[in-house]
Amino acid sequence: MGFEAELRQEKDEEQHGRETLEKYSYSPYIEEVEGWPDSEAKDCYLKDLKRLRDVMLHLRKLRYGGFAMGMIYGKLKNKYPKAHQAFNEELSA
Repeated sequence: MGFEAELRQEKDEEQHGRETLEKYSYSPYIEEVEGWPDSEAKDCYLKDLKRLRDVMLHLRKLRYGGFAMGMIYGKLKNKYPKAHQAFNEELSA
């Protein structure tokens, strides 16, 4: 009985995680950058932005992440403060 309840709880948590990721999948800030002319610098910047937003989403909304994720977050937050601020506003809404 307890095992079934634990499995059900894990399934509910996985569903909540998928719903949260889907809910916050759109970012106007990233969409604006995707509209810039193609270049290698844009591709690198866009990759970093997506990684920063993903890490923020996992740390703040899904409430999990390890030491490595925290290090990535700190590095990208300091490298792109305007993007960090914009993502903070998006995820707070």
